[in-house]
Amino acid sequence: MSLFTVFYTYAEGSDDKRDEHRPAHRAFLRELHDAGKLKVCGPWGPEEAPGGMLIFEGESATEIGELLDDDPFRQVGVVADRAIRSWGIVIGAVG
Repeated sequence: MSLFTVFYTYAEGSDDKRDEHRPAHRAFLRELHDAGKLKVCGPWGPEEAPGGMLIFEGESATEIGELLDDDPFRQVGVVADRAIRSWGIVIGAVG
């Protein structure tokens, strides 16, 4: 298994959609966390452009992308861009 970072960039003007669909988005991510796929996630700080970062453990970027295709934020157009990259830890540990 490898680690992958996912960078979400939210669509401009998506504030209302984010508020409306945030509970479903978080429930979806909680399921991935409970299944051991999602290690940690969260939004960028308030001084950053809207979006967030997620760290996954999986076999491939394709697998992670397929999992995230079902994210309610993606399905309703909140996620304008998604970048998935393999990632290696040099110091420290995740989960």
